Amino acid sequence: MYRKFLAIMFAVSALALSGLAQDSKLNGSWKLDNAKSSFGQFPPPASESDTIAVTGTDFKQQVQQATAQGTQNYTRSCTIDGKEVTLTPDDPRGHLGAITLSKIQCAWQGSSVVFTETASLRGTELTDRLTFSPSDDGKTMTMDSHITSATINGDRKLVYDKDDGSAAMAAPAAGQMAATPSAAGMIHTGSAQPNFSGTWKLNVSKSNFGQIPPPASQTDMIEHNEPSVKIAEDQKGGMMGDMNLTTMIDTTGKETKSSGMGGADVTSTAHWDGIALVVDSKTSFQGADVKIKDTYTLSSDGKTLTEVTHVESGMGNFDSTSVYDKQ
Repeated sequence: MYRKFLAIMFAVSALALSGLAQDSKLNGSWKLDNAKSSFGQFPPPASESDTIAVTGTDFKQQVQQATAQGTQNYTRSCTIDGKEVTLTPDDPRGHLGAITLSKIQCAWQGSSVVFTETASLRGTELTDRLTFSPSDDGKTMTMDSHITSATINGDRKLVYDKDDGSAAMAAPAAGQMAATPSAAGMIHTGSAQPNFSGTWKLNVSKSNFGQIPPPASQTDMIEHNEPSVKIAEDQKGGMMGDMNLTTMIDTTGKETKSSGMGGADVTSTAHWDGIALVVDSKTSFQGADVKIKDTYTLSSDGKTLTEVTHVESGMGNFDSTSVYDKQ
């Protein structure tokens, strides 16, 4: 947790000095506003939180979705060059949860990104054209979806509000239907307040570090004995080099402290928000106050742990998503 903050701060400092910071208004954490959205013939999800990173021509959308049957995490990624790419079965870009894409294409349309994905649904080719558009003030994002196939021809308009980075997903109301992550999606099952105990290995290819170079490897050992959670991080390589850090948190909201860079205290509180564990931390860096929000969610099969991090400081707000596989 704090290791990631250090890497972010050093990267931010370097990028600010070099003038290379990414300023796309699509960047950041977004929360779906069901009341403002139009789902057409498709049922709405209970909740959805996205993290988007546009770095040069690289586009990545990390999605966390809560459904009546559980949770689902998946990632869209592409190169924004207007070229259609035919995907092989082992290409990670072709897998959106249970969906396997056969083709993708990304192109700029002004300040918008148009992502076209093609998949097979019940033996029929289905195309979903997704247009991601930020508002002028950067506080709202709209995703227009046009789906076509031999049996489906429909539109959706999903409206997202800029989020504070918690990416917490509320439990769905009783009997509420859930949307699929895309037109050909499948529903997964899950449970409330999971246990995160285990050995977790960072999956760099599924993670989204934005402008921050990823570590060569990272393994976390988590001991979760409610309400106590101990996270021991073992990182190799990356901007910060080899690091071993241990963080203790209390899910009842009790304040915990650890030692940060230059002896600065890192003060943290943790609480459950539905199925998500949210950890809020405060510290300082180069004399400036810094807020860090980490949100942990577990996949329904217990094999994947996702950590969404949002950092607020005088140098800007930054987001990253780390995906871990259980060992």
